[in-house]
Amino acid sequence: MTAVDSNLHALDLLVGAEAGFAMSVLDSSPDCIKLIEMDGRVSFMNSNGMCAMEIADFADIQDQPWPSLWPAESHRLLDNAMAGAREGRICSFEAFCPTARGTPRWWHVTVSPVRGPRGQVDRILASSRDITESVTARKLLEEQARTLAQEVALKDAAIARQNVLMGEIDHRVKNSFASVIALLRMQARLHSSGEAGALLGDAANRIATLARVHEQLHLDPGANELPLLDYVRVLALDLGQALNGLIQLDLDADSVPVRPAQAAAIGQILAELIGNAVKHGGVTRQVLIRIRLTFPGDQMRLTVEDDGPGLPQGFDVAQGTGLGMQICQVYAEQMNGQFRHGKSDLGGALFRVELRLDPVADGPA
Repeated sequence: MTAVDSNLHALDLLVGAEAGFAMSVLDSSPDCIKLIEMDGRVSFMNSNGMCAMEIADFADIQDQPWPSLWPAESHRLLDNAMAGAREGRICSFEAFCPTARGTPRWWHVTVSPVRGPRGQVDRILASSRDITESVTARKLLEEQARTLAQEVALKDAAIARQNVLMGEIDHRVKNSFASVIALLRMQARLHSSGEAGALLGDAANRIATLARVHEQLHLDPGANELPLLDYVRVLALDLGQALNGLIQLDLDADSVPVRPAQAAAIGQILAELIGNAVKHGGVTRQVLIRIRLTFPGDQMRLTVEDDGPGLPQGFDVAQGTGLGMQICQVYAEQMNGQFRHGKSDLGGALFRVELRLDPVADGPA
């Protein structure tokens, strides 16, 4: 039997029972379904709808204008939706409307035309679905996001104040070094003819050396370097052991020095990707995580891939709402790098960070 024959057969079965069948369909729906006359009066509401709206007797709202059941701030939405239905269009919106007993509710409303035998719009059908739970959850997430943003702003402000204080401390330390050195050298000149002068001069030179070390450490970050390969190796193996991930390393042989600040950012990305791989692929087993670190030209390329379930269809790092991906994206952007994703030869996810390493200045001879 073809689909057309099946439809015709169903119509034959419903001959004489169309109204009862329609009522059964309307009453079986969990949504609040209303029939609205062309002038906006409510002429029908299904039993589940009255239950959802906490209406004891349909006579209490029968023939009332539909917008009168809603708060005033929603009237324009309803009027526009009914106007669209009268013109044959289907409209939908979300709005707040408490029940007859005052219980707060959010609704997703679809308003559509009901056509007569000749195709003309005779009535309007409004279907309202209770979405209070999802709206409440969404608003809670939005509030949490605002709170987090405020906390981040406060933290950034604290870091900025700390940087100012550290700069002031550094300035005072340098001045103190300079004052002590000048005092020692002055005393050395006064006692230049004796043993005390030599001792004072030696002390001044030693403090001057400390001052140069301090200056290199605090004013010239390029003088501080970290071997990136050793850093990545130790961090990856440590995380693998802590998170029960099987780490497979493929690192270039040459040691590449980087600034601690950049090494810290690279390490944060690596930690997020290893943790993500274990979280999504190693719940019931030990996930294999392959880490490659290469240096094509003057760039660094860090690749982290696993044998987990892979990325979901249509995954987009830029649109993602996960915090780990956002952290990786932010760090990569801060270092003027690129953060990419794809499918691994191992069968799971692949993430790659490509960036140009900051040059590390030579330290004092």
